[in-house]
Amino acid sequence: MKDVIPFHNVKYQEEDSGAITIFKPKFKNSFFVKYILPNMKHPYYFIHLDELGTAVWNNIDGKRNAFEIGEIVEKELGEKTKPIYERLGLFLATLKRENFIDWE
Repeated sequence: MKDVIPFHNVKYQEEDSGAITIFKPKFKNSFFVKYILPNMKHPYYFIHLDELGTAVWNNIDGKRNAFEIGEIVEKELGEKTKPIYERLGLFLATLKRENFIDWE
């Protein structure tokens, strides 16, 4: 985990509540992206992150490694993050699989 330095790969926004919403494009095919997506009323799926997901997302900056992110999130949220590194590893793997993040 010390070698993984994640960075954001998609659009997102912070809601008034502080929660993060990730925008996932509905299409990946270049034809659909070029001709269909711009004409759609809702061209994205909206993925709303919970408290833990938001805390992790906010600490992904392209400079901190996964271990440092885990330490920060554990300090911010306390006991409800346990077991932090198992949960963090699964969460980062899911974000990577969905192309929401990438890493160096």
